[in-house]
Amino acid sequence: MKLFLYNLILFALIPFFALRILYKSFYDKDYRLNFLQRFGILSLKNINVPDTKIIWFHAVSLGEVIASQKMIKSLTKNYIINLTVSTATGLRQAKKLYRNYDINISYAPWDFYYCVNAFMKNIRPDLIIVFETEIWPSMIYIASKNNIPVILSNGRMSVKSFSSYKKFNFFFKEIFTRLNKVLAQSEPHAERFKDLGVKSGAIQVTGTVKFDLIPTSAKSNTNLDSFIKTKNIIAVSTHHGEDEIILRAFIEVLTHFPNIKLIIVPRHPERAAAIYKLADKKNISACIESEGIDTKSSILIINSIGKTSALYESAEAVFVGGSLVERGGHNIIEPAFFACPIIIGPHMFNFESIAEEFINNASCRVVHDSKSLANEFINLLANKDEALMMTEAASKILDRNSGASDRQLSVIMDFLEGANE
Repeated sequence: MKLFLYNLILFALIPFFALRILYKSFYDKDYRLNFLQRFGILSLKNINVPDTKIIWFHAVSLGEVIASQKMIKSLTKNYIINLTVSTATGLRQAKKLYRNYDINISYAPWDFYYCVNAFMKNIRPDLIIVFETEIWPSMIYIASKNNIPVILSNGRMSVKSFSSYKKFNFFFKEIFTRLNKVLAQSEPHAERFKDLGVKSGAIQVTGTVKFDLIPTSAKSNTNLDSFIKTKNIIAVSTHHGEDEIILRAFIEVLTHFPNIKLIIVPRHPERAAAIYKLADKKNISACIESEGIDTKSSILIINSIGKTSALYESAEAVFVGGSLVERGGHNIIEPAFFACPIIIGPHMFNFESIAEEFINNASCRVVHDSKSLANEFINLLANKDEALMMTEAASKILDRNSGASDRQLSVIMDFLEGANE
């Protein structure tokens, strides 16, 4: 009855989901492509590999696609992978990463019973791996009913998400009970999963695979290279509400370092024009990457993906967004890998254990407003020794936290080969 009511609500909401996709497609045409995949309808690659087990691997967005690549590439050696995502940026990145692999890549179906059921009948998975946080009641129920194991890989349960699930525990407890394995990032995450109904024996703390990601240096880009040759600071994965704060901070930084450049990489590239208008109102010269990089501008707004590696390598310091507003923050491991001093806001609940370790080891700075952000940028620009101590401490964190991918792969292999049956 509970699942029926859940699906009844989803059925009523499908027109709104469709309108949302249509709205997003005005800014990103890839949202309207392959629309029928949202209903579980898709054409599979003709991968004719008899007696090979099939995995449905779901990585919701860009960050999850990037973080899970080592695991997926390892699994492709012996299994058929159907990789699903929920966002256009995630889809593009997946197609880029796996262009030389026989992997079916598509949008995930909406969690309406008939959409998920159609999708599962099409791909016939032997195992479902959900990366990080996606708890889909219909998917989990149908999988359990058909004896298909579901593993939550790199499992993360923030305090905020825990509180939300707890409010509806009368419904979600049964769903959490059906999970066959939760590979939790840390003990606090594991305890929250247990409290929500996951069986104790199904939980294993493995750490986060994000420490195993080895970013590659970006390809040379003449126009971008000419801009980043000048001393610069960057703000990456910024969200609406943060750009105003960043620009106010930059104006203060300019009073101490008049020739410094700022590079902004919004989490959603389609916001580039809005950020340009904000800069223009403040009389700060700015340019948008796709419209031509002007080295005379004080601000460059990047509206493509895949450039952050080059930016981290050249920057004096980085602010990682989604953390001055309540979005939960973004990955700080990549800038740490490139020895770029890191500044974050207070809202890092999506990277709780990672942020906590960085903070406790003086490997990043936490700010709350434009004034403190400006002060930290100025401090790091003026004090090279302090910046070096931060990056060296961050490097040690990376070294001692590696290996989660191999631990999680071992558990996944056991399920695929029947060791956990």
